[in-house]
Amino acid sequence: MQRRIESGQGQRPITVALDAMGGDQAPAAVVKGALSAAHELDVDIILVGRGREIRSLMPAAQRNLRIQEASEAISMDAPPTAVRRMPDSSIMVGLGLLADGDADAFLSFGNTGAVMAGSLFTLGRIPGVARPALGALFRNGRGTTSLLLDVGANVEARPRYLCQFATMGRAYVERVLRHRNPSVGLLNVGEEELKGTNLHQEAYQLLARQEQNFVGNIEANRMVAGAADVIVSDGFTGNVAVKLTEGVAEQLFGELRRSIQANMLHMAGAWLMRGAFRSLRSHWDYAKVGSAPLFGIDGAVLVGHGRANAEAVTSGIRSARSVVQSGVVQAIRDAVAGTAPVEEESEWSEPARSDGEVSDTWRYERR
Repeated sequence: MQRRIESGQGQRPITVALDAMGGDQAPAAVVKGALSAAHELDVDIILVGRGREIRSLMPAAQRNLRIQEASEAISMDAPPTAVRRMPDSSIMVGLGLLADGDADAFLSFGNTGAVMAGSLFTLGRIPGVARPALGALFRNGRGTTSLLLDVGANVEARPRYLCQFATMGRAYVERVLRHRNPSVGLLNVGEEELKGTNLHQEAYQLLARQEQNFVGNIEANRMVAGAADVIVSDGFTGNVAVKLTEGVAEQLFGELRRSIQANMLHMAGAWLMRGAFRSLRSHWDYAKVGSAPLFGIDGAVLVGHGRANAEAVTSGIRSARSVVQSGVVQAIRDAVAGTAPVEEESEWSEPARSDGEVSDTWRYERR
């Protein structure tokens, strides 16, 4: 049951259920970020977790912030199956608030696999969605934001899954990022049409027919440069791409900092260029992005970086508000309904995995 958000004078604040126990710095960073969001944004926040720990971090009662007790917390290294063993975890309780209509969105910086599995178990998929996907937002060389999906939910994929990822990603970019007629690209090892595996070659043909603004294959360097607004990939390749990009950026800034600190003249020059360095740093700062939705889940569920600090939590809540206000879940429903159904194809076998990775979470869906 999703709550109806009225417009005009009857408009009410959006309610975000926030996993207070999720993330490397939880609950301290989550509570601090929630307090900031409660002050800055027109939004109601439900902090889900161990009430005693949460209250100890709050200076006083807040008008638009309340606590929902959840006695259990799923660790970052727990398998997705933990959601079945821990029904009173902050993840499952928060998802229950969304399912019951007591919240408009659920946000977690905790165990992504558990959030995906819990979402499938509690909310299910949007009708017609074959596989949900994880997305990653990043600032590109054009100064805009691009979306890469999938980045881990489906280590093995089928051509029509990638087409559906494009459909869902395009709906998000149009509604939330407000890009008109966003371009779609296929992450591949080369730009030529026949590059890549059978998966890529068949997906290329399907995307060329489906997407009005399909720009073809995109190599990783052009992805970062901003060659497309939406980039689709299987979860294995997408995860490697996004983790490598993060690692290179961290290494670059670390080497730059060490080089500057090693020489007084460099330090003086850096002080003069501090504005440019600050701007460059913010361009790559994950805390500015905040969170991204789980695409294909029948509800507004968002996940953020596990290392999130208070600023990232505030940004994540802002993203959750935008997802609800823009009606992106309904837009994905409409977009998927207008495409050909994804049928099982005999030449593509299901991933034979049972190790509890994120790529297996579709198996935990409610029946």
